[in-house]
Amino acid sequence: MDPVAVTVAAHRAALLAAVPDLAAARWFPVDGVDSAADLRRALVGWSATEGLQRASAEPPVLPGQHDRVAVAADPGDWSERLDRQARSCAQRIRQHLALELANIHLRAVQEIVFGVGCAGLPDLLDREMAALSLLATAQCDRAVRGIVSDTTAQVLGTPPTEGVRRRIATAVQYGLADHRTGRDLDRVLLVTSTAGVAGLTGVEAIDALAGYPTATRDEVLPPIAVGLSGGCWQQWRTPGNDDHSAARAWSQRALREVELELAREISRRFEVIRLSLGVVLSDAIDHGILLA
Repeated sequence: MDPVAVTVAAHRAALLAAVPDLAAARWFPVDGVDSAADLRRALVGWSATEGLQRASAEPPVLPGQHDRVAVAADPGDWSERLDRQARSCAQRIRQHLALELANIHLRAVQEIVFGVGCAGLPDLLDREMAALSLLATAQCDRAVRGIVSDTTAQVLGTPPTEGVRRRIATAVQYGLADHRTGRDLDRVLLVTSTAGVAGLTGVEAIDALAGYPTATRDEVLPPIAVGLSGGCWQQWRTPGNDDHSAARAWSQRALREVELELAREISRRFEVIRLSLGVVLSDAIDHGILLA
């Protein structure tokens, strides 16, 4: 038996056991520079085909990105529908986040009583606030996309293409700075050692709170960011500070303040989306075409 062939077969079997989809892939024997020519040609051909497919799936200029789009002859009560949808989305997200914060409080009590104790409270809350930030951001992004698509479809009389949706989203972003309530949306909520919540504004504050690089966002609103200030770590990791009753009361007050601040922030964000999107679509209706 050829030991090399046996080794190759064993390695291939291990790969197929881990990734069954590789069974349909092409395999190339490579034992030197000259024998890699077939593999090189296959990679060149694959990259050319893959590049064309990806460019077709996401072209540089999307359909409807620059053309004028006519609005519907009778868009109906789109403004009232926009108001109802914005209020409904804000209320639904506030309720969901309130339930999540109640669950976080239970986990914090469990950590204090049955876990590490008071010293483990900052680490647990920091992880929970990071997860809560991601959840709130994802829910807001999804809701805003739905509001923009549904309201635009009613005004235009047809579902918007991706190019039209991006044009409107860009116009709404420009309009955020024109509204007083839309300023300083790049904001971080920090839990303080006194169980309060302090706000820091600026994109740099949000980037500093992230523990790892994030992908470029293509959403109307900036992300929601909640974290712990350094004073929380100093307070509950101080040797000898192991008062379970005080820690439980502090966590309850802090999470209540986070709930109130998040509720206000969610309401403010959807209010400014309602105002800015309403201005963009009102201009389109007045001119009879989408100019954004």
